[in-house]
Amino acid sequence: MGDKGSLQELNEKNVKIVEQAVDAINRGDGDALLALFSDDIKFWMPGSTPVSKRVRGKDEFVEIFNSVAGQLEEMVVLKVTNMIPAGDWVVMEALGDSLTKNGDRYCNTYCHLWKIINGEITEFTEYNDTQLVMDVLYKGSA
Repeated sequence: MGDKGSLQELNEKNVKIVEQAVDAINRGDGDALLALFSDDIKFWMPGSTPVSKRVRGKDEFVEIFNSVAGQLEEMVVLKVTNMIPAGDWVVMEALGDSLTKNGDRYCNTYCHLWKIINGEITEFTEYNDTQLVMDVLYKGSA
């Protein structure tokens, strides 16, 4: 495990870190989100959208974050529906709501996998409805 102490303590600590990440996302505070990441964060969003890729490092993550943010009038607000801590990993399910620049609602369903080592998020995987991503965020970008 990444931290010393009981599994329950580790789970509680890691859930708090994920809650901080969600809070930063909901405030649209990219700097606060990046502060929770390790310098060599690994991010992966499976699929075939413009932002579906594996990246490493904060700079590459920022490119993806900015690509999505560039499509939105209002940043995505996540409502966490389930959080499952398992040692260094936290699995989170959430519903997202936002508004695109062209006035469409963008309401996706997410499953996030967060890996936390020594208090830093080192891996972040996002599963979502990629068809919805294409239909609403990237219309005409096939």
